[in-house]
Formats: sequence, C-alpha cells, structure tokens
Amino acid sequence: MAKKGTYYLGRVVKTGALDTDHIKASLRSPNSVSRYGSAWTFVDIQELTDGRSTYFFGRLVKYDPKGEVSVVDPEQRKEVRQSEPNMTIASSPFVYVPEYQGLSFLHVSNQIEHSAFMNRWAEVVNASHHQILAECAVDPIADLRSFVRKLQSLDGIYRVSASVSPPNPMFGPLWEELKEYLAKRRTDRMKVEEDSGQGTPIDTDLAEHVQGILDQTEERPYEPEPLPIGDAAILMAADGYGKGYVRGRQGEDFIIIRTSETVRNFSFLRDPEPQDLYRKTVEILERIREERHMEH
Repeated sequence: MAKKGTYYLGRVVKTGALDTDHIKASLRSPNSVSRYGSAWTFVDIQELTDGRSTYFFGRLVKYDPKGEVSVVDPEQRKEVRQSEPNMTIASSPFVYVPEYQGLSFLHVSNQIEHSAFMNRWAEVVNASHHQILAECAVDPIADLRSFVRKLQSLDGIYRVSASVSPPNPMFGPLWEELKEYLAKRRTDRMKVEEDSGQGTPIDTDLAEHVQGILDQTEERPYEPEPLPIGDAAILMAADGYGKGYVRGRQGEDFIIIRTSETVRNFSFLRDPEPQDLYRKTVEILERIREERHMEH
C-alpha cells in the first residue's frame, strides 16, 4: 500500500515590486540557498494546466554539498568513506497554485518540518528572481476550528500581536477595511500590537468572530459591526496573509496561541501524481474560500 503523509497549506505573499511572473520564473530556473550546512533548491519542476489555470508541481530538496557515504572495499575488507557531493537528504513535493496564491507541501519529520519548508521555499524564490526590494514569504493558512477551540479555552486575552501583508488575490470580508487601509497607504507589511497593561483582559470578541465565520452559511453570512484593528489583523493572519498570536490566561497560567500552530492540513500520498495533488489542493483551497466567504 502506498504510504501517506501530512500536507500543509500556505499562502504566498508578495511584497515590493514582486509579481506572480517573477515567482514563476524562479520556479522554472531556481538557484540554491545554503542554511546551517545544508543546501536547498527546487527540482523536478513541471508547469501544468487543468485547461483553465496553470499550476506548478515540484520538490523542495534539502541536500549536502559535501556529502560522504560509506562503501565496502572487498579487497581490504574495510568500510571506507568516499565523497558524494550534493547528496540528497530529504525532499518535499509541493503544488503552487497562482490563482489562489496557494501552496500545499509535504511535512517531512525531522528533516523538512512545515515551518522550515515555508521559510526555505520563499528563500529559494527570493534568491532566484533578482528583483531589488521585492520578495515573497509563505504564511500558513490557519485551521479555524483548532484555532477557535484554543481561543475558547482562555479566560481572557491580554495581548494581541500580528504582522500582516496586503492580500492578493482574495480577502476576507471581516478584515476588508484593514485591506483597504493597507492599499490606500501603499503599505507592504504592517504590525499591530495591543497589550493590556492594567492586569485586566483586552475587550475583544475574537473567539466569537472566528466561531461566527465557521457557523455562517451562504444564506446567513456572519456580518458583525466593523472589527477593531487588532481582531481584524489576527483574522487576516489566520487566512494566510501574515502571522499573529494572542496571549491569554488559562486558569492560573498564561499561554500563547499562534496562528502558525494551527495550520490547515490533509493526508495524501507521499509520492503523489502532480494532477492528483493539484486537484486535492484546489478542492481544499476552494472549501476555505467558501467557508470564510472570501472574495476577489
């Protein structure tokens, strides 16, 4: 039986003059980056189409530029080490869907964790497009059901912090005003921090807003009053356009809940057919768009 693994979902966020064509060019002709003794690049890149939209399939590979392997010398009856440069350590298949700026990728335990994948994927792209003052990042798409369960376990929220970037192409209606503000200001990244310095919780209905998103239907959308900027920024980050966290009290303890800790994921073949992984990825991205009523 074919083995399955866990795939995570992220959003590719562009800043500066970077556009989708630059990302596509980086995928077609990637450079390598080195981090902590290992090198990283893209291999086996395929540019494909479903008849309507294009997408990319490939692998992010982690390799050792100065690799060595053990071999047996039968004549001397010894095991010896010999050089094996650029030896593969691990690889993670991925699908990039420009229409959603969505990315699905395999989590490889102890080698390519999902947070490492997002960082290295963006670093390879940024090393390959040669655009000045322009770069991309990969931000996780939060699993709102896991996120709201954690929020609802808190007795109060005492700190809200988020760093967000303008969306492209979709946005959530609950943070539309924040998106418009960023566009009006021509802001590539904005950081929001709110801290209760009086020992009392912040006045926020964040958990209620997240639950409202999950409970809404096409006939009965969740339409609260315009959200405070801190809550809007957390929801924007949860949709994959930044990173954020809240610090709250749970009994006698204070804990931190990060949007990046509750990443949307799914189970799929570790060695997938490109078209199959693409279809599964689009199915989930479209489900996310529908349940959160995201718009273009």
